[in-house]
Amino acid sequence: MKETTNIEMSSMDKMMQGMAKMMWMPSVVMGLLIVLISLYIGWQNSQDISEWLSNSKLVRDTAEAGSTLALQKASIESTFAWLPGFKFLGMGLLFSGIVFLLATIIGALRQAGVTVQKAAGVQPKVLVKPMTGKLFPMFMMLGLIILIINFIVDLNLAAQASSYWNHNIKGELDAAGSGSELLAQLSSIQATKAWVEPLKFVGLAFLFTSIALALATIRKILGFQARRMAEIVEGK
Repeated sequence: MKETTNIEMSSMDKMMQGMAKMMWMPSVVMGLLIVLISLYIGWQNSQDISEWLSNSKLVRDTAEAGSTLALQKASIESTFAWLPGFKFLGMGLLFSGIVFLLATIIGALRQAGVTVQKAAGVQPKVLVKPMTGKLFPMFMMLGLIILIINFIVDLNLAAQASSYWNHNIKGELDAAGSGSELLAQLSSIQATKAWVEPLKFVGLAFLFTSIALALATIRKILGFQARRMAEIVEGK
């Protein structure tokens, strides 16, 4: 492990530490609120589904575009499209809050090590930032950006789903011919669903990796400080 006597943090590190201290709590709170709101919206959607299915299949399939049943079906399918992205964004903010908190712990450990060494009357030394320490903030930001993009795509998907399902199912949707606008819209919806679902897990994977890298950085700092304390005791 490389060490240095330059205990001053760079301006970038100071900025990141300040942001981490300021943002970890809001990120956790916003993430938790989004997850709870998602639960409520999911419950509301379940009520709409129950009400829609209380009608016979014939009534549902022959409901005209713009009717209460058609709009209800459009709302249900639209919610199915955007709600998963909203939930994953909430989880992303929660995990980002954890990464921010780990960053503050890294900063506190570094400062504590310097303070102890000064108290012992020796030249303070700190660990040169390891690669894990350089990578974990980037992985966190990339993961969060992916989940934000994913949510934007889901919102667009929800708009398409709402437009598609606001039609007479039997007379228009089931009867749509090859090359029709409705089939093109359905094709776009299903194709988008096929790639946007894995994208959610890619975003979470980057966030989990960021947490692992931050924990690895903490482990390296603790290892360095234990070795440094042993050197001080031995009088080196």
